[in-house]
Amino acid sequence: MTEQQEARKKRLEQKSVVTTRLSETTRFVAFGIIAWVFAVQSSDAEFSKSYVSTYELWINAAGVLAIVAITFDYFQYLCAYFSVNHALSRKSQGYRYNRNHPAYLLQSVCFILKQVFVAFAAVIVATTFTIHVILS
Repeated sequence: MTEQQEARKKRLEQKSVVTTRLSETTRFVAFGIIAWVFAVQSSDAEFSKSYVSTYELWINAAGVLAIVAITFDYFQYLCAYFSVNHALSRKSQGYRYNRNHPAYLLQSVCFILKQVFVAFAAVIVATTFTIHVILS
């Protein structure tokens, strides 16, 4: 194996680790936001009641965005399943992925969208909660 091939192999291994961590973190943050929305919405504490009455639309939006992120997470893995199956049917091409196959393309799209949705949800939570704490 040449030095260039070895470097490429290492980068692909690093990419795999990073994308796995991103997916785990996305899932963790999204479920955390959903739990936070439920907790703040159901709390009888005066702070929560005030916070919800001021930012209810934003709080609900964060929850919905987190749910959408989890949905895209699921669809990313579903598309990956179909993409791998398609690659396994390509014996004459060395079982390579077909980068033009819809499942392969959708896998990448879902990966990006879940990051975007959870990021927006996190920004909403952080912003509204910080503003409410400062102004209270």
